Amino acid sequence: MLGQIRGFAFNPARQFAEVKDASLCDAYRYFIPLLAFLGAILAVVVTIVVNEAVAMLSLSRFELMPGLPELGKMIPMLGVATFVGVIVLGIIASFYLSVWLHIWVYLLGGRKGLRQTTKAIVYGMTPCLILGWLTPVNILIVPIWSLMVVISGIIELHELSPGRSIIAVLLAILVPVVVAAAAAMLVVSSVLLS
Repeated sequence: MLGQIRGFAFNPARQFAEVKDASLCDAYRYFIPLLAFLGAILAVVVTIVVNEAVAMLSLSRFELMPGLPELGKMIPMLGVATFVGVIVLGIIASFYLSVWLHIWVYLLGGRKGLRQTTKAIVYGMTPCLILGWLTPVNILIVPIWSLMVVISGIIELHELSPGRSIIAVLLAILVPVVVAAAAAMLVVSSVLLS
């Protein structure tokens, strides 16, 4: 697995060529432990931060609702919930992103199937899953790095040209942004005009 992580991070074209015939089960056997790694780190961070905040504000004996445990006793449960949430939401997000990106890949000529797009997404998230907990690095470098890995995956797995692969990924990102911006402008203009 460490060899695959290194391959997807630093030589994605070669690594994608190696997993071209891999199944989705193989892809998720790689993906889920990385999600668990990220989830474990985030769970520890959330637990420590919340624990410190509760201690600093002297809220450990505070009850949110009658019948629920005191806030201090709920902190470990919050860590477990964070860990499980990262894994569940990561799997759901990978399916959603795969379908959304596949629409654009297909429109631009990618005919190798949704399975290949899903593998490009799942393996392409490697930099985010390994370094996503480092907030300063995660803001700029890691998402761009992951996008480059995904583009490399689309090029290799769908045998699309680099230009078409880049356009497919950019459309998958920009269309929702433009739609959200237009919707926000409509809401703001309707509020201002009323």
